[in-house]
Amino acid sequence: MNAIALANTGYVQRFGKSTTQTTSVTMERAIEENSSIRPILSAEVHLALTAFLSYAYLFVGTLGVVTNVLIILTYSKLGFSETINISYFFLAISDLCSSVIRSWGAMCYVFVVMKTSLPFDPSSVSVTTGFYPSQGFEKTTAFITAFIALERCLCVQFPLHVKTIVTKRKTVVSIVVIFLFGFLPSNLIHIVYPLKWVFSPSKNRTILAMVPLETPLQHIIQRALLAYYSTVLNFSALIAVWICTIFLAVGLKRKAGIRKENLVNPSNGTSDKQKERRVIKTVFLLAITYLACSLPLSATMLVPQFEPEFVPTRGLARISLVCVMFSLLMTQLNSSTNLFIFLHMGSKFRRTCFALFIK
Repeated sequence: MNAIALANTGYVQRFGKSTTQTTSVTMERAIEENSSIRPILSAEVHLALTAFLSYAYLFVGTLGVVTNVLIILTYSKLGFSETINISYFFLAISDLCSSVIRSWGAMCYVFVVMKTSLPFDPSSVSVTTGFYPSQGFEKTTAFITAFIALERCLCVQFPLHVKTIVTKRKTVVSIVVIFLFGFLPSNLIHIVYPLKWVFSPSKNRTILAMVPLETPLQHIIQRALLAYYSTVLNFSALIAVWICTIFLAVGLKRKAGIRKENLVNPSNGTSDKQKERRVIKTVFLLAITYLACSLPLSATMLVPQFEPEFVPTRGLARISLVCVMFSLLMTQLNSSTNLFIFLHMGSKFRRTCFALFIK
């Protein structure tokens, strides 16, 4: 699992062991080497929980791959005459990439649990190919969600000028910039944690493993990436979505008042207003789902500020790892539920999606 792999990196730094020595053992064995670990969770319970969460990742990740492929195909059929369709399309691409990488990270930990003989070390390989890339795409998803909510807020606040404020070109450029700031920095991890072919004494053969650079640059980049993704992007996206969601809630209330007025004085634009309300409600559900799935991770990130032992390399390592894995599972669940929201709220999307299965 990616959280386990990240913790393995922490143990390499804490105990001062080489990669070929430490990453060839399981996370639980590394925990046992630390005498300061508090036995709140037994080793058996800890391994059972992490194994269960890893298989849950595989299920949720597979669901995310299937659902986001369907969203991409459906919006490709619907076209991109509206800017909101472009945003939904790129949101699905980001969620698809996150689901694929998270599933790979979970599979790596399953390999560790099963003790499968492979030509690479799963627990260390998943750090650079699983944990950091998935963080990049998850934060990209967060900011695209915030952008979609902001776009709808502008539609509510400036209905007569939104067509000039939010254009197709501006939408594409904005989302590309989000991808650049969300995903590209995660690739810096390949500089300080490159994958190399090394000899493993325990396996008596050469395997592909993560070999960290023993330089001050390694610690600087790693801490910068963790701070960037865990604090800066995580909480800024959360705050942005919260603010836009509040404005959307106000907008929904305002639209409800307009609806009552239209029942007394019907006009030719009633169908357009109903369509706009459905779009706002869809974006509102997307934002609420993101907030609900992101709160556990944000809370887990804040706990070490009050309890320093609540980290994967200190006394509450087992509890910390299980909480991190559950929180990451919730963020992955966010990438797997959008299809059901679109099917529930959009009749046109529903017809087009079902038509994919009908010749």
